[in-house]
Amino acid sequence: SAVAGPPGARACVCRSTMSVNRIPKIGANGEQPVKLAIRGPAPPQGFQSSALAVELRELYLSGSCCDVVLICAERSFPAHRTVLAARSPVFRAEFVASAPNASSPSCRGSPAAAAGSPGRASAAGAPGREFRIFAASNHEAVQFMLDFVYELPGPLGNTHTPSPPIEIVKDVLRLADMYKLQGLTERASAWLCKDATTDDILERMSLCRDFGLDTLRSKLLEALHANKTALKQIVTDPKVLQYPELMQSLLKQVAGPQPDSDHEPDDEPRTPSKKKAKKGSGKGRGKK
Repeated sequence: SAVAGPPGARACVCRSTMSVNRIPKIGANGEQPVKLAIRGPAPPQGFQSSALAVELRELYLSGSCCDVVLICAERSFPAHRTVLAARSPVFRAEFVASAPNASSPSCRGSPAAAAGSPGRASAAGAPGREFRIFAASNHEAVQFMLDFVYELPGPLGNTHTPSPPIEIVKDVLRLADMYKLQGLTERASAWLCKDATTDDILERMSLCRDFGLDTLRSKLLEALHANKTALKQIVTDPKVLQYPELMQSLLKQVAGPQPDSDHEPDDEPRTPSKKKAKKGSGKGRGKK
């Protein structure tokens, strides 16, 4: 349904062309999922915030001086266009393209504060310039993105916090990809290393493929290879046949590294026989 906005407000619409594919779960026929221990990259370290960053974060948390409202799944998130534009070239281009001829709204806290606290998303339709986001279907993903943009500590980098549902992780990766937030991709990748089981391994492998997380994909394969119980559950499930690429990767992992044929010329294996022939001819001459 349409989101009602203030009179005269312009809405920036950002759409995603990425389709949502349902990945079947392994071991859904009564087998208990096997937990996987994945040695992924270390979680990103905490931000070293400057005094300006701290003050901007306080404005964000209090809902003061906000001049844009991000809309996702009927939830609104007040924010600052300048901060979003500074962190993301995509936001910057969107704001420049949709800028009205009139001057920007002045800094006033009351309209933005009416939108609700950023930490608790309010119902859509709050005053402010709307920026509708369709790249995510879970509003929690937008919250995590804003926490990253404003350098807020949170569960993205906390190794002791349980991972969110895989659907939210997927949306975070989509937002990071769409708005060119590399640091957010790294934080979401750390999530994919936690609480992995054979139940959702295909989903995690699919995300690695879609978002180019090759290092994490290798870690997942290593974890499968190291856990024989998990590996057996994967290869004996008929649903895995729908993913020949995964099967091929598992076979390569089991086979181990292959010798590089480019460094083995055709005449190299014949070298020992030539040496033997020389030795034989030398011995014959010595006897004479």
